[in-house]
Amino acid sequence: ESPKQNSVRVSISHYEPLECDLSEVLLICFATSLVAVGALVSTADLRHNSPLAPRHEEEVLELSQGMAWCFCLVGSLLLIFLYCFLKYLVNFVIGIFCISSFGSLAFFGSAIIPYIFPRLGQPVVSWPTCGVIVLLADLLAMLLALALVGGWLFFRQTPYTWCFQDLLGASVLCMMQRTLKLPSMKIATVLLTLMFFYDIFWVFMSPYFFQKNVMIHVAMGGSTGESMPMLLRVPAILDPFGSERFLGFGDIVLPGLLISYLLRHDMLSRRVMRDGYFLPAIVGYAAGLAASMLVVVLMKHGQPALLYLVPSTLGAVFILAFKRGEFTILWTSVHTEHKDTKSD
Repeated sequence: ESPKQNSVRVSISHYEPLECDLSEVLLICFATSLVAVGALVSTADLRHNSPLAPRHEEEVLELSQGMAWCFCLVGSLLLIFLYCFLKYLVNFVIGIFCISSFGSLAFFGSAIIPYIFPRLGQPVVSWPTCGVIVLLADLLAMLLALALVGGWLFFRQTPYTWCFQDLLGASVLCMMQRTLKLPSMKIATVLLTLMFFYDIFWVFMSPYFFQKNVMIHVAMGGSTGESMPMLLRVPAILDPFGSERFLGFGDIVLPGLLISYLLRHDMLSRRVMRDGYFLPAIVGYAAGLAASMLVVVLMKHGQPALLYLVPSTLGAVFILAFKRGEFTILWTSVHTEHKDTKSD
C-alpha cells in the first residue's frame, strides 16, 4: 500500500466555550416554573380537599423578623464553616441532601398517588396501638424516592447527574415553600433585603477577606471532587465539552416565599389573576433571572442572583401597589391563619 493510503489527517481548532446557550433559557423556565409550583403547594390549604394541605399547624413555620435576621446570620456562619472545613463536611452535606430529598419525594408521592389512584390507599401495615398505618401508596412512594436518591448517588460523578439532582432539588424546594410561610409584606421585605446584601457580600466582597469567592468555592465543592448538591444544574446544549449552567437553591426559595405570600394574599382577597400580585411577581422573577444571566455573559463573572431578583420581584410589586393605590393595604395585610385539615 502506498503511504498516501495510510495517512491520517488531523485538524485542530481553538475551543472557546459559548457565551450564551439555550440552557440559560431552559434554566430560567425551570426555575420560574418551580417558584410557581411551590406557591401553589404553599397555598394548598386554601383549596378544598387538597392532598398537599398541611394536616397539623406544626407542619407550618411562620417566619418572624427575628428569624429573618437569623437566616442571614446563620447562613453566613454556615458558609464560613463550610469554607474552612469543606473536605471534612462534604459527605455530611451529601447525606443531608439525600435524607431531605428522600423525605420530600416520599411525602409528595404518598399524598398524590392515593389521590389519583384511590385503590392504592389501602393499608398494608396496620399497628393501631402505636398509631402506625402504612398504605400501599406510601410503600410505592418510598421505593420511588429511594430509587431516585440512589440514582443520584450512583451517577453524581457522571454527566447524567443533573437530571437526578434537579428532580431531588425540586422536591426539597417545594417542601420548603410548603413549610415556611411569610405572614406579612413587612417580614418579606426584611428577609429579602437582608438576603439581598448577604448575596452581594459573599459574591463580591468575600474575596477581599478570604482570598476566594467563598460562595462559589463552596458551591463547586472546592478541591473535594464533589460539587455541593445545593444547585439546579442544566447542561449546555451546544457545548461538546459538557459545561453546565447553575442556579443556587436560595435564588429560588427566597423569592419563592414572597411569591407564595402574594398568591395567598390574592386568593384571600378574591382577586382575579390580572388584578393580583402573583402573576406580576412571577413575570418579575423570570425577568430578574434573565437579567442576572445576561450580566454573567457580558461580564464573564458569577453574579449574586438576588441582586437582580429582589428588585424585580419585591421592587416591582411595591411599584405596582403604589400605582394601584393599594400599598397600605398590601403592607398592612397579615395572613397568619392556616386551615387545619386534620380529620376528626
